[in-house]
Amino acid sequence: MLTRSQWLFVLLTVASWNHCQADQPIQWQGYDIHYTTLSSRLIPAEVAKLHGIIRADNRMVTNIAIRETSDEKGDEKGEPVTANIHGTVTNLLNQQSVLDFTEVLEPNAIYYLANQLVDERDTLRYSISIQPQGSEATYLLEFGRDYYQ
Repeated sequence: MLTRSQWLFVLLTVASWNHCQADQPIQWQGYDIHYTTLSSRLIPAEVAKLHGIIRADNRMVTNIAIRETSDEKGDEKGEPVTANIHGTVTNLLNQQSVLDFTEVLEPNAIYYLANQLVDERDTLRYSISIQPQGSEATYLLEFGRDYYQ
């Protein structure tokens, strides 16, 4: 049986489901930035409650994780990194919402999770500022998502 942490890890890293959209990690200044959006319904109720995630058909979860860049062969994973993360999400009507990220600390991972509302059919633009701890530079992550329920 999987632990709560293992469930969260599995659900937030799976990118092949229809309600989950993930991109390849972005390599930037010695860091790998991973980001995913998924339906909050994919997260088991117990795990959602533990991390303050609202589960509903009209709720998505944005997940950000930062690691030190792995070695060139990809044999070694870099260490997880804490960061200052702030962002917004904007719909097609140009209505903007602030993403309220919550830090989740696990033994071998650090995640930043934010819940957001979506309409039945919506196109959202994300703009997320990421400043890894110890870095003076900030990365601006921008991407779009189409949602269909």
